[in-house]
Amino acid sequence: MQIRSKLTLQFILLVAGILLFSHYFIYFKFREFSINEFYAGLRSKSLMTAEMVLHDESTLKPLANQLNTGSKTLPFRENIIIYNQNLEKVFAFNPNANPLNPQELKNIKKGNEYHFDRGKSNLICFRHTSQSGKEYLIVGESVFSSEYLRRLCNILLITFLIAIGIVAAGGWIYAAQALAPVSRIINQVDQILPNDLSARLRVKSQKDELARLVKTFNRLLDRIQFAFKMQKSFISNVSHELKNPLSVIISQLEVSLDKAERSPQEYRNTLSSVLDDMYELNGITEKLLQLARVYSEDTNIPFENVRLDELMLQCRETLIRLHPDYHVVFDLEGVPESEEDLYVHGNEPLLRAAFLNLMDNGCKFSPDKRVSVKIHFDALGKHRVEISDHGPGISEKDLQLIFQPFYRSSESIHVRGSGIGLSLVDSIMKIHKIHMDVRSTQGVGTIFRLNFTQVA
Repeated sequence: MQIRSKLTLQFILLVAGILLFSHYFIYFKFREFSINEFYAGLRSKSLMTAEMVLHDESTLKPLANQLNTGSKTLPFRENIIIYNQNLEKVFAFNPNANPLNPQELKNIKKGNEYHFDRGKSNLICFRHTSQSGKEYLIVGESVFSSEYLRRLCNILLITFLIAIGIVAAGGWIYAAQALAPVSRIINQVDQILPNDLSARLRVKSQKDELARLVKTFNRLLDRIQFAFKMQKSFISNVSHELKNPLSVIISQLEVSLDKAERSPQEYRNTLSSVLDDMYELNGITEKLLQLARVYSEDTNIPFENVRLDELMLQCRETLIRLHPDYHVVFDLEGVPESEEDLYVHGNEPLLRAAFLNLMDNGCKFSPDKRVSVKIHFDALGKHRVEISDHGPGISEKDLQLIFQPFYRSSESIHVRGSGIGLSLVDSIMKIHKIHMDVRSTQGVGTIFRLNFTQVA
């Protein structure tokens, strides 16, 4: 069932329920008023008849409590019966009417006034004391029939049907108006093509729930567009980064094979250059694999207790072994007394890759190939790591882009690199929920500050 039909049906059912309740209440109250008025009139008529009959009590004699089946009487709608103290019938408009049995008379005599139904007739029974002081039981009988009540019932029924028809038409129109913005949004979504993700949804009102839905969808489109753009950039940059070393390797080998004879030293120089290019190619491939693994295994990466100071020292040794001309200076602050407070919760291989990239970048861009690493241990477990260099610094414009894959500023073009390292570091920090703050001053250097909030 479509939403428009469902809303219309629910609206009809709601209004129908309200109308039925209100009409029933009106009919019930009017019927109750009519019945009370009917019994009041019947009591007044019975009392007036009784006073007239009991004006001369000497003429009253008990009547036979049996139906006169031999005589024929016309159908009657009203009857008034008077019983004496011995519950003997002394007067009746219609002697052939069905009398009350003795048990009913005894039950009625115990109370003051009774209203009850017998078949199609309505009876009122009450006690009355005559002028002589004798007590009589007056029974008035009539058939309740209200033309006004029937007319009211017909009016309420016709009103209900007309109201339901109006509600159905109004609900259908109202549902169409309420869902019109949704239809416009659907049409706008249908017009968004995969080759043009720059289109965004528009909505007239800015304060309702649909406006919030449109804003959320537009933010989703922003992320999708960014992902597509990053994918295209990734493929383009990967192709470029892999093509450069491969082209250099091919060129060197072709040059080496161009002449029939070369000296051993020339071959050695060529192989050494090719080996450097292969190292660079291997480094790019390794970072790409790490980046892909981080994105694909975001929720399945195992975490364990990792000692922070030992991990940083291992990264230092690895970096110096690969680059003997690099220098890493360590400084420890607030070393806790308990060894357990030196641990953080994370994935050791990923943290090692992140720290190595930050140290390598610091040494690579510093003129003296030196980077400073400061570890501040906090008693509450909020450890902080600062990695600073003495390089040229990063401009405010480039600072917003350094974590994008393959991004390289114009100042860093002359330095060998792939532009993947900082993007990998940013992804690893987000997985570990480590807040990374970057502060850079041009001509002075750059500081990467890592704040650990999750401690084992």
